[in-house]
Amino acid sequence: MNAEERASLCQLVDALVEGRGSDEDVRCLEELARTPEGRKLYIEYVLLLGELHWGTGNLLDIPDSRADADVPTIAAEVARTKSLASQKKALRRVLAWGLAGIAAAMSLCVVLLWRWYAFHQPGVTRPQRSEIATCVDVFEADFNTPHLIVGSPLKAGDVVCLRSGLAAWRDRHGTTWTLEGPAALRVDDAQSLTLTRGKMVVQLAPGCRSFLVKTPHARIADRGTSFAVEVAPEATRVHVLTGKVALAPLQPHDGDVRELRKGEAAMVSRNGRLLTIPWRGDRFWTDIPKKGSVAAWRYVAVHDPHIWLSADFEQEAAALYDHRDGHVGNIFPVRMRGTFSDVSAQWEVGYEGQSRAARVIRANRDGNSNGLGWQTEEPLTFPNRFTAEIIFRFDGWSDQSPQAVGSLLATRQDTNRCGFLLAALPSETGAPSEATLVHLLVADDNWAQTRGRLAAGHWYFAVVIVRTDEERKTTHICTYLQDLSAHSRLEKVFEGRLSGTVPSGPLGIGKGFDARLAHAYPFPGAIDEVCFYNEVMEEETVRRHADFLVTQATFSGAMPLPGDTPEGRRIGDTLMDANDGGIATEKP
Repeated sequence: MNAEERASLCQLVDALVEGRGSDEDVRCLEELARTPEGRKLYIEYVLLLGELHWGTGNLLDIPDSRADADVPTIAAEVARTKSLASQKKALRRVLAWGLAGIAAAMSLCVVLLWRWYAFHQPGVTRPQRSEIATCVDVFEADFNTPHLIVGSPLKAGDVVCLRSGLAAWRDRHGTTWTLEGPAALRVDDAQSLTLTRGKMVVQLAPGCRSFLVKTPHARIADRGTSFAVEVAPEATRVHVLTGKVALAPLQPHDGDVRELRKGEAAMVSRNGRLLTIPWRGDRFWTDIPKKGSVAAWRYVAVHDPHIWLSADFEQEAAALYDHRDGHVGNIFPVRMRGTFSDVSAQWEVGYEGQSRAARVIRANRDGNSNGLGWQTEEPLTFPNRFTAEIIFRFDGWSDQSPQAVGSLLATRQDTNRCGFLLAALPSETGAPSEATLVHLLVADDNWAQTRGRLAAGHWYFAVVIVRTDEERKTTHICTYLQDLSAHSRLEKVFEGRLSGTVPSGPLGIGKGFDARLAHAYPFPGAIDEVCFYNEVMEEETVRRHADFLVTQATFSGAMPLPGDTPEGRRIGDTLMDANDGGIATEKP
């Protein structure tokens, strides 16, 4: 310790003994006394204070202030005391142990007296609990606990109540835990948390081999790993992301402790039963999403109160999640005619490199009926009012045929009822690098052309809002489009009424169905995310969702808006071949 640190330690002891100490003084004194030299000086100085109080008879008469006392005076007193001791060497030999014991006892009394005094005097701050972790990031977080922001510390005994959103903390070792609201936890100590409800992901820092999470049903001992835990009233569920954990009921019987490894999951029920469950670790948030990413949009989308279905391609075994009842259905790649042996499903980096996408393959030859897309395993029945959102990339047409059709979202019930919720045709210029978004619900009708234009290589966010009038057998459609690659604003590119209603049937993603209900019309590009809501989404909500996909919007507009193309105009110079269910387009 240097001279400044020694002087600071003496002044801090003075302040604490006299009842002037603050939380910050306690923390600073703990830091100075961590080293062997600091502890030695602390003990020597407390003994000296005990001797001084004993010698003056002021053990119980603690002065209000020692502002006039300074370190030089104390040092002089120490020197005087040592000099006196050397002059009375013979007497000190006899009484040394006795005086030392008395001084230590009196010093302890002084410290205990200050503790009692501090805890019973108004306006005197109690010693600060040591900081265990710090809030490092939040996303759409709404706390019940007041004053919790990024940078806020957590100490032993603190309770966190998160109404909604995500929040992450990191301790001094580097271990992090991410909480997803609604959730509540209590910090027990530096190596232990109690999660009373909600979801949390713990990621242990490298080199750490001990961390305990307690719940109302179970104890989870982290053994150098990361895991997700979900607490509901009826059970605690644990999904291991990496490494391994030990899971046990709160009151385990013989053999009730189970070791789980990566890709394994189990639950402890309310009555203490330990059961194996399917692994669903992909449902948890290991990182806080950033605005301008698919992850940020996905969080907002899946927490929408009207969420119905969602599909992503983060895992090669893609799935369609039914958020109403938790049902999970398969989305499998469909190889179309003539390409079964030489076309394989492909996954690649999604929008902004923060997600994964599935690449839809369109064959160079006879592209409407050759290629690969995705389809749900089970048929869907669409509500009369719903909203669909999709994030996709257009890669350009593989040939310059004006008859090309690329389907993004489609279903079909029979020869006439074909629900192209969103599809693309070559633009009026015929350039392979351009496309126009269209809709169609009846096979012998014309395509309903939108003002949405696609450019090859660009990522897009599209929203289709559907209102069905079953009595009139018509459907009102409103379509929005945003060029994500150009960071453009979201634009309404279509609003109008179409003949027919959305038919029931399997949902094609990146593909459609021909008149024989065979796979057809692969979209030339990639699909990143798909989401359906069982309600009409308000424009304000649509724009809020879009805002999470871009970091900064421009005022250029999402697409070129031709002045001679009125909104909702159907293609006047092209007609669909009713017999082929829309395979070809030609001049009237």
